[in-house]
Amino acid sequence: MPLSVVAPAGAQTLLCSVEIQADAPWCPTAVMLTAGQRYFFRASGHWRDWNELHDVNGAAVPKLAPFKRLIRCKAADAEWFTLIGAIDKDRQSYFAIGDGSRWPAGWVAPASGQLRCFANDVRLLYCNNHGAITLQVWS
Repeated sequence: MPLSVVAPAGAQTLLCSVEIQADAPWCPTAVMLTAGQRYFFRASGHWRDWNELHDVNGAAVPKLAPFKRLIRCKAADAEWFTLIGAIDKDRQSYFAIGDGSRWPAGWVAPASGQLRCFANDVRLLYCNNHGAITLQVWS
């Protein structure tokens, strides 16, 4: 389903619309974040981890519970295949984006740098991932 071109509440400008590939450990966007500025996200679509279908919010996968400590983003609201954002590949900046609804008032960038995204998975296991989702970033 295509994303809307109507801005989320509080947003004014569409900064970019980009496909985030499930098999890429880092997907750059055209967005250069500015510390202290508020950003809004909207994402949709599905991607696959082997044969397991996930949406952008990800999900707990009981059979992978023993490996959860190896997942890249360990934030409380990040599950397997949650859409994750980062600033300049800095692991301290990882944050869960999902479909964007977890940030209804927007997300304020803690630092400046390029927004990069990925599907939350084990770093060395992106080779069995398939598909792409679409992310919109607004300011």
